[in-house]
Amino acid sequence: MANETFDFKTWILGHQSEEYHVSQENDQLIKLKTDYGEASIQFTEIDNNTIVEFTITFDKDHSVKFYLHFELNDEDHAKQLYDEMVETLIGLKDQKTLRVLLSCSAGLTTSMFAENLNSVAEMLGLDYHFDAVSYLSIYEEVQNYDIVFIAPQIGYMFNRLKESLPNKLVLQIPTAVFASYDALGAIQFIQQEFQNKEKEEEKEEDCCVCCTEYEKRILSIAIMINGEQTRITYRLYDQCEIIDSHVIMKPSMDIYDLYDIIDTVLLKHSYIDVIGIATPGIVEDNKVFKEPNDGKMIDMKNDFEKKYHIDIFVYNNADAAAVGFVLEHPEYQNVIYHSQPFGFGVGGQGIVVNGKVIRGKNGVAGEVKYFLRRMQLSDDVHKLAWTQQGTLELITKSLLPSLTVIGPEAVALYAPMMPDINEVKNKLKSFISEEFLPEFYYIKEPISYMLSGITELCIDYLEK
Repeated sequence: MANETFDFKTWILGHQSEEYHVSQENDQLIKLKTDYGEASIQFTEIDNNTIVEFTITFDKDHSVKFYLHFELNDEDHAKQLYDEMVETLIGLKDQKTLRVLLSCSAGLTTSMFAENLNSVAEMLGLDYHFDAVSYLSIYEEVQNYDIVFIAPQIGYMFNRLKESLPNKLVLQIPTAVFASYDALGAIQFIQQEFQNKEKEEEKEEDCCVCCTEYEKRILSIAIMINGEQTRITYRLYDQCEIIDSHVIMKPSMDIYDLYDIIDTVLLKHSYIDVIGIATPGIVEDNKVFKEPNDGKMIDMKNDFEKKYHIDIFVYNNADAAAVGFVLEHPEYQNVIYHSQPFGFGVGGQGIVVNGKVIRGKNGVAGEVKYFLRRMQLSDDVHKLAWTQQGTLELITKSLLPSLTVIGPEAVALYAPMMPDINEVKNKLKSFISEEFLPEFYYIKEPISYMLSGITELCIDYLEK
């Protein structure tokens, strides 16, 4: 419940702990510091209201591990979010060790090298840990490591690993270092490359492919969930211009995260004409089908419109990405957007036919999970997802029915494990004559397509 007398700053400052140190930097900034990370709590006053921002930065690689903002109008909610932030900050303690995965053809020579590296790191007092695996197991093991360090004999995998693991530092052991088992030289090489990575200014392209002119103010929200982190990206468009945008990063999400985004945007910008939400899951008539929660439907449109009295429009995020792709490529009217996220056995599809997104009965269009597991596959879908050949098989078998039924002009593929689009095309040639194959496009980052697509769908909704 709202509580105007709640002094959140004083409450935070009163929560000193052995796990972290709380300090007030100035009237608007409080920090929680540990030996492995730092949390910042920023207060911003707008028209006698307060916006609170939580940010956690990890000392190991200076990455942001947690970010959210909310309007300070509910004491219980503010405390809940604070506890969630603190839990994430303390959890970094278990990740502070720099973990390096070595690999060669069989893993035997790198296993001995890993033992030497661990011994030298311990003598130097470095919080590093080295393990070794065969190159066949890299993808299955890599999520638990910060760096992939491959032996010269599998150097042919270097470029592919860099492309398919964009969030990891991939290095090749210098030949002279590996040949002499120079553990100190290897550690110094890692330190230098890691420092170079930290210094790089990572400027992700935040392109807006949406070009349809409109007069309204639209808040577009896209949700992407993976095993490590949930990201909720939003943009506020005012007559085609982006006037506000942020990325919320949390270990998990719930409906209140969306409320916090809308509350904050309304406080900063006073009004919104329509809100579009691109979300995972089956979406039927703006209701999201959540599995496996007893088949429960979440009526987002009704719930949000009652709360905000703003038109709400909800779409599946793959459908939105397909629409965004067509906006960028108006030469195509029939498109499939296929998503095969890293480590996922079953992907999903967004389908556009004759310029219109196909949702199917009750939103089932593009849900390949209902047939893929019953196809003749070489292994279980979850095991296939951890190898490149397995991922190629999953993508091929997922696309085949759609290609033959719909006959698209283009396929947009988001598949970090399969960066070489020609491999997919060549595999499909064994099933379909090349003359019937569409053009293929590799999508490195789908968020911009999702946001542009959901915005375009909102425009169509407003025009109708």
